[in-house]
Amino acid sequence: MAKLVAFLVVLLCGNLAAAASADLISVLEQLSEGPLARLLDLNIDPPPRTAGFSTLLPQKSIRLTCTKTREPRFQEILYGDVNLQSKLNFSLPLTIAIHGWQERNLSTYSALTMPYLRFANNTNYCLLDWRAYSEFGYQIAARQSVPLVAQYLFGFLQNLSLLYFPLQSVTLIGFSMGGQIAGLTGKLLPGRIGTIYALDPAGPLFSHPVDIGPKRRLDASDAQYVQVIYTSRYTAGFGKVLDGAQNFLPNKGYHPQQPCTAKGDGLSELAGALQCSHRYAVSLFVSSLDPNNPIIGKKCPTIFGARVCLMPTKDRLGIYAQRIRGDFYL
Repeated sequence: MAKLVAFLVVLLCGNLAAAASADLISVLEQLSEGPLARLLDLNIDPPPRTAGFSTLLPQKSIRLTCTKTREPRFQEILYGDVNLQSKLNFSLPLTIAIHGWQERNLSTYSALTMPYLRFANNTNYCLLDWRAYSEFGYQIAARQSVPLVAQYLFGFLQNLSLLYFPLQSVTLIGFSMGGQIAGLTGKLLPGRIGTIYALDPAGPLFSHPVDIGPKRRLDASDAQYVQVIYTSRYTAGFGKVLDGAQNFLPNKGYHPQQPCTAKGDGLSELAGALQCSHRYAVSLFVSSLDPNNPIIGKKCPTIFGARVCLMPTKDRLGIYAQRIRGDFYL
């Protein structure tokens, strides 16, 4: 049974983006996304929410907490908060971290926050808590929660802009669906967000089984600089390598990543290994924050379809990158 489910996931995740027409792509999207989303929901315990979405109010169900020092002294910023200038330091840049789907314990923030505050230059640092919307089934979360949360974050950043905070000083760090939220937020402020780091952005229902297009998912144009770390392409993570972004691809971006081989062929073992690869992007990004621990990618030219790495261009993964566009292999 486990092997059958795994086979179906791979089959449904096959990239159909080369379909001949927009109408056909739309039909394929409608036919395939429901079954794929239900497969993804199967491994969630407790099961995802299926009802109650319309009863939630974004102003009460989404929380933004921020610190303006290198210490984790977080204050909540309310919707339409009139005290923004006292809760943030407008002379410093702003970083906002965005967690992924079904992160009930906010494990991304647990891994990221202290290293980021320790190693990043002086910055305001915020955590966007959208758990109330992320606990729904995958299809609801991808199609309804992601754009709604992006709209909420857009409102916050727009208010900052009205107070003359420079949006080119804003960095969004998003894991999984958080990477897609970062991208949609950037689209609402075209060309104004400074930086997006997308840590294995979610792929199902975004890049596969059908690519829904750059207007509805993460794209290199969503910020002045976009860095993407791919660790589970065409499974849990985004499949398409984005033109115009700086892309880092350990193991060419595919599962399994180095520490993530399944120890059995049961469904739970296979799912655990895939989740390990998906989260490996967070591990790489966190490790790269230490300036003494460079993680180096190599950009190699392609000749007759093969990568040739005789004299590759090199760059660091993470916040110390020289921001060279292209594909860097680890």
